[in-house]
Amino acid sequence: MNYKEEKNFILLGGSQAILDLAKEIIKKNLELLIVTEHLHLNERINEKGTLKDNLDSEGFEYIICDKMSKKLLEKYVKPETIGLSICSVWVFKQDVIDLFQRRLYNIHGARLPKHGGGGGYSWKILSQDNLGGFAIHKIEAGIDTGDIVSFKEFTFPPSCRIPQDYFDYAQKIENEILSDFLNVLISEKPLKPFKQMECFSSYWPRLNTEGNGYIDWQWSVENLELFINAFDDPYAGAMTFMNNKRVHLKKCFITKGEGSFHPFQAGIIFRKYNGNLFIAAMNGTIVVSNICDDKEDDIFREIIVGDRLYTPRAYLEEAKKDRIIYNSKGVKE
Repeated sequence: MNYKEEKNFILLGGSQAILDLAKEIIKKNLELLIVTEHLHLNERINEKGTLKDNLDSEGFEYIICDKMSKKLLEKYVKPETIGLSICSVWVFKQDVIDLFQRRLYNIHGARLPKHGGGGGYSWKILSQDNLGGFAIHKIEAGIDTGDIVSFKEFTFPPSCRIPQDYFDYAQKIENEILSDFLNVLISEKPLKPFKQMECFSSYWPRLNTEGNGYIDWQWSVENLELFINAFDDPYAGAMTFMNNKRVHLKKCFITKGEGSFHPFQAGIIFRKYNGNLFIAAMNGTIVVSNICDDKEDDIFREIIVGDRLYTPRAYLEEAKKDRIIYNSKGVKE
């Protein structure tokens, strides 16, 4: 069978996974087009740089789509075209879905119908959920709906503490499930789709550090650690204020060897030692080794013992009511 004449693929979205899958498709001598948007195109995905840097260096054909439409895609979709959406920001309308004649699939990095939506690993850290999964499902007009055609579950090890740890661990598993699914599509083995059980569904909205990442110093030391970890690399870091200046915290752990503190002491830096800040918290101490300003400049040396970290109540209220929606340019709406 000459796959190049009969099969072709359109990858929609962005991420390291889309790059890895694109390489495998080309190795199989299959026709490929990548459709992406500015949000993912300008995102750094590896040591070589952004997705754009990688696509250009590999010579992949791609188009930039700020608004997904049938008109944009119809000149590229052929009778045997298969569409695979990976981390895309678009909600596909019915005319785009129909264009692919039920051969449009989404790869979701969680256990559907549980954990629909975005912000996956940050929510996972906050809820202390170490069960991971990938689901490939047919795309319908809803969000993360459609019959599942491939599914894999696994457990993240305790060494996964921040989002980057989860991304790194899951990447190999994601590549494996995508490679297996690609081979199934090429071989034309019949898929065995099954419906999602709505009674087990949950949905968590996207998160954004700038809008959601403000620290409440009245939380327990355990919840402070989880929250700071949830906005750690590859994100900008959980936010709070010191001396009327917004700062970002990363790289933390807790200790209870310093005793407990009154709520009014929470947020006070009571020690600087060996590159660490010791910060009073409810029922313990949060120890932070990375503190920077909005320009990502390290401000550790500026800190004086006795300085207080605090977050005005208005920022905390805004962080809870702010529903994050991105457009294709990566702009928060």
